[in-house]
Amino acid sequence: MTLSQAIERFDQLYPNTAPYAVKRDLLSSLEGRLSRELFSRYDPAPAETGPVSADDPGDTPLLAPFPYDDLYVKFLAAETDRLQGDVNRYLNSAAVFNEAYDALAIYLLRTRKRSSPRVKLPEVTA
Repeated sequence: MTLSQAIERFDQLYPNTAPYAVKRDLLSSLEGRLSRELFSRYDPAPAETGPVSADDPGDTPLLAPFPYDDLYVKFLAAETDRLQGDVNRYLNSAAVFNEAYDALAIYLLRTRKRSSPRVKLPEVTA
């Protein structure tokens, strides 16, 4: 899914008046989070990691693969609810986003090799 596809899908499912730039910036923060917290731990690391910026074209591909790419729409829904101050809707949409985030994390854990092995601590003898 590309940046513009995620925003267009969100706009179709959740009619809103938020400017494109605000939605782009929200997705940029999510991309940075996904890159740091999830994708950087596994091989192969994405060739282009990090958040999208104001000068990126709308066809910039996002990190999460299909069918996990719906987390972008769910994230925008949660953030929109939060920014509008609708606490009950935010709590519901945040829970839905967290489920999608966890599903992506589990998918990566099952299908990718960790980029660095875990460090084994020496045994302590008393």
